[in-house]
Amino acid sequence: MRGRPRYDQEDAGAAEAFRTIGSKVELNRDEAAPLWVQLRNQVEEAINTGLLAANSRIPSEQALCDFFGVSRPVVRAAIGSLSSEGRIIKMPRKGMFVAAPREHVDFMTANLGVFDDLTAKGHKVSTRTLEIYRCPPNEKESKVFGIPANGTVVRISRVYMTDGAPITMTRISLPGHRVPGLENILSENQSIFGTIRAVFGLTVKRADRWLRAALPTKEEAEQMGVAANTPLIEIESIAYDADGAALEYYEAFYNSSVARIHMAVEQPSATVNGVDRT
Repeated sequence: MRGRPRYDQEDAGAAEAFRTIGSKVELNRDEAAPLWVQLRNQVEEAINTGLLAANSRIPSEQALCDFFGVSRPVVRAAIGSLSSEGRIIKMPRKGMFVAAPREHVDFMTANLGVFDDLTAKGHKVSTRTLEIYRCPPNEKESKVFGIPANGTVVRISRVYMTDGAPITMTRISLPGHRVPGLENILSENQSIFGTIRAVFGLTVKRADRWLRAALPTKEEAEQMGVAANTPLIEIESIAYDADGAALEYYEAFYNSSVARIHMAVEQPSATVNGVDRT
């Protein structure tokens, strides 16, 4: 048979799971809940119970229409809802997949980049470098790094993926005089922090980070594999070396539906320098 393989030939296990769901689903058009909500709840239940395994591929919208006997708008609304909640991941040119259970990352409260943090947790981390080049600093970069307008910065735009799912889209700037030739050294799927540590002996000691909710542009949403109206976490960060000099500045979009951000908070000591703070 020529042409694109049938879905059940590509992923027989998931196809059988959807047939099982389809045989059990009873969508009641007389219920107050819309059909798409009923379908969404049934698919979510299958994910929660493990009937639909993590990372298994989701059929096309038309295949889902056939499985459940509903129209395409019903399927689209149900899948769209699950996608916006992070239960299903849409990957451009690859398809839709059941999301793995959300992990958490600690890079917000540690001297780690997201690459090193997730790698340390045993995840397969990959990158898609959109651009890397050396150029004069803009006003923000000049202020952060304390370099003149005739100096240089290295800019890197990257999408980081954990187990195949985009988790951050990051625009990074580094002071050019501290990383000579970095734009010719850095390889795909290689940690920036790890590279500047190994090649230039530069280590991040601390970082200031700011978070807010923001909507990505259409192009940014496509790179992150989310709908354009999906709110993401926008992060701004300045990292410093042991001498207090700014070593890295970045702005990033973070998809918390892939992995939550973990922050540990401790009660400060009751006394500081002998002064009772209670």
